[in-house]
Amino acid sequence: MNLGKEIEYIDFHTHHGAGSADTVAVRNIMSGEDIPEDFTPNTLFSAGIHPWQGTADNIKWLKTELILTAAHPHVAVIGEAGFDRLKGPPPDVQRDLFRFQCQLAEEMHKPMVIHCVRGWDDLLTLRQEVKPVMPWVIHGFRGKPQLAETLAGKGFWFSLGLSGLKKEILDSISYDRLLLETDDTVGSITNVYLRLMELTHRQAVQITELIKANFNNLFS
Repeated sequence: MNLGKEIEYIDFHTHHGAGSADTVAVRNIMSGEDIPEDFTPNTLFSAGIHPWQGTADNIKWLKTELILTAAHPHVAVIGEAGFDRLKGPPPDVQRDLFRFQCQLAEEMHKPMVIHCVRGWDDLLTLRQEVKPVMPWVIHGFRGKPQLAETLAGKGFWFSLGLSGLKKEILDSISYDRLLLETDDTVGSITNVYLRLMELTHRQAVQITELIKANFNNLFS
C-alpha cells in the first residue's frame, strides 16, 4: 500500500473516525455490522469478531458474517480479534473465534488487529501454534514494559494511543513496528502524533514519515 504525499496522518484504529484529505483512518466494525455506504475515500476498515461478541450460540453466524464483510475491498485488516478475561464468553469460545480469524487473515493476506486483556498467555500460545505470516498488531497496549519487550521479541506490532504512549513502552518495542490510533476517544490523531514527537524528541516530518513507512510495510 503506497500513500500519496498529501497524507500526513494515519489513525490505525478508530471506532468513529473518517479519513480526511490528509488522514487515512482505519475504522473498526464488528462482525454483523454493515459497512457504511457514505465512507470517505481515505477510510479503510478493520472487520472482526471482538471477543465480547461470542456466545455458544452465535459462533457460526459471526463467522459467516465476517467472511462476507472481509471480502469488501476497503476492509484492509482483520479484527479486533483476541482475548478478554474480564468480559465475554468462556476461554474455549474465545480461542475458537481467534483461531478462525487467524486463518481468515492468512487466507486473505491481511494483517490482524488484536484486543487483549489479561489473555497474554493464550495470545502467545496461539502465535506459537499458528506461526502466522501476516502481522499481528496489538492495539491500545497499556501493559508493563517487560510484557511489551516480550511481545516485541515475538514479532508483534503495536498501535498506541495517548494512554499507551509512554517512554518506558517506547524503549521496549521496535519503532519500525509502531502505529498510532485514537481508538474510541474523541481526540484528534494529531494529538497522538504530537505526544510521540514530545517523547522521542523528533520533528513532525520525521514522525510522519516513520508512521507512513510502517503503515506501508504492514501491507507489503
